[in-house]
Amino acid sequence: MYKGVKGAQHVGMGVRDYGAMKEFYGKTLEMTKPYAEFPEVWNAMVEVFRTSYHKFAGVMFAQEAGGIIVELISMSIPVPRPIRKVKRYGDIGVNKIVIAVSDVEKFCKDYGNRVNFASKPKSVSLPAWGEYRFVYARDPEGNLIEFVSGPKFQVKDQFGGVRWLGISVTDLERSMEFYQKYVGFDTVVAKPHDNYSGQVDEVSGAPGTKVRSCLLANSRGGGMLELYECLKPRGRSIPLNTYWGDFGYLEISIEADDIHEMGNHCKKEGLDFLHNPCVAFELEDKELWFMYIKDPDGIPVETVAEMPKAR
Repeated sequence: MYKGVKGAQHVGMGVRDYGAMKEFYGKTLEMTKPYAEFPEVWNAMVEVFRTSYHKFAGVMFAQEAGGIIVELISMSIPVPRPIRKVKRYGDIGVNKIVIAVSDVEKFCKDYGNRVNFASKPKSVSLPAWGEYRFVYARDPEGNLIEFVSGPKFQVKDQFGGVRWLGISVTDLERSMEFYQKYVGFDTVVAKPHDNYSGQVDEVSGAPGTKVRSCLLANSRGGGMLELYECLKPRGRSIPLNTYWGDFGYLEISIEADDIHEMGNHCKKEGLDFLHNPCVAFELEDKELWFMYIKDPDGIPVETVAEMPKAR
């Protein structure tokens, strides 16, 4: 395993209404800490799109408490489509973001007219982790957001940052091995369990939903990763011909010290590449590089790294 990586750095999301989504995440959820904004990008990721002609705009920001960055992508060429008309808990792929708040019940009361809550507040206890409160909501385009509070989350103000991403998979053990061995999630925070079974019926669309889940972290930091396998009903597969930039959660992105070492590691292990290491854009004295691989379910996994400029 290449050890020069950290956990989740950002999550990419294709959006239909860029202005409304930027308003919701930026103002309602107070993602006021900027990382980057790109008003127009042409043909930067040919291998991901499988086409040589595309254009998109985007913004990357986080809450003041830090945590995982949210990236909104507004694709204009080619014309994007909804990945799913109705998005459910358990759909294969990046399925939700999890945001810490100071108190779930108070948050529901204070934000009842600003956030579309999709469930009632509930409690769950995870192995070696303990109990916490959670509630589900949907953003203006139906993407799932879980808000959590409890002793494990030290939240100074209203929001405590995006703490982890949820990825729905078809085989929990296979995906655990992949993300631990190849992507750097080397710490098991909560081992596989079924404690969410019966707790997510409102957002899965089925009564008595059965699910197995685990929570992973990287020992060097970064955001955590929740992997879960819906057993009943089974998670719906990624629709055929889904492209990066279509509406919905697109990818998990991790951070590497050296993009070339990470790329060599992935090639040595025979992983499936979507995009070879490439410069995304230039910073003041560095370059931001990226690459893409696929996990066992075909979910895009991006690696980003800030690299010194070549001299």
